[in-house]
Amino acid sequence: MLKTRLALTALIITVLPIAASAQTSNASRCDQLAAFYDRSAEPVPFDQGWSPAGRAERTLGYEECRKGKTDTGIRLLEEAIHKAGYKVPAA
Repeated sequence: MLKTRLALTALIITVLPIAASAQTSNASRCDQLAAFYDRSAEPVPFDQGWSPAGRAERTLGYEECRKGKTDTGIRLLEEAIHKAGYKVPAA
């Protein structure tokens, strides 16, 4: 029983930092993509009743990233960049 607990503890200690690192990396990617969109998308006054292409995807994607759903968020942010007419930047 003690060996099993020690093995499980060792596994957790090994895996958690890797998972946290991946989450941090994905969160950084979300920030990178959102910033790229913000710099690149055509600024349009919202009082004219319309917004730049991909604005909804950018907003939803960044919200998903903040909730920890980075895979969904990154996909939406990349879609926003495509809709704005740009290529997704390399990671």
